[in-house]
Amino acid sequence: MSPRVIAGRYAQALFELSLRQKNTEQIAAEIHALLTLYKESRLLRNILESPIYTGPRKASWLRPLLEERLSPLLWNFILLLIRRGREYLLNETCEAFIAIYDAHKKRIRAYLRSAQPLPEAIKTSLADKLRTALGASEVLLTEKVEPSLIGGFILEVGTQVADLSVRGQLREIQKNLLSN
Repeated sequence: MSPRVIAGRYAQALFELSLRQKNTEQIAAEIHALLTLYKESRLLRNILESPIYTGPRKASWLRPLLEERLSPLLWNFILLLIRRGREYLLNETCEAFIAIYDAHKKRIRAYLRSAQPLPEAIKTSLADKLRTALGASEVLLTEKVEPSLIGGFILEVGTQVADLSVRGQLREIQKNLLSN
């Protein structure tokens, strides 16, 4: 079974437990913070991903760092991952939980890349159009500036990509010219 599938199953179990305990919002916030810490801390990644250290040793190192900051449910969940030898899946499990949580809240994450920063009015209008077109309750738009796009923008929602950049149009023209 692929690690992504395993992580998805753990994330689904954690989500269902948080629903039962009625603390889904808190768990989601803690997972966002944990995911940020995981991505920013090379030491944390090394501790969790290294096969050299045993599970109990990893748990003892993480206890002072995380136990007081996390809810008992999430801390016990991390301990479960460690006991089962799945701590290397923490990143994928957190990302899968966020995807499940977003789907539950009918929230969509969209990624916008543009040549220059877009005005807030355009981003708001784009988010509103996405919200109505996709039937979402909320659209979380993340913008990244890429001057190499020359002009226009690239919009990614899930696996769908709309390349409306000048660079993309020039590539398309080049492809058409070379194929003829």
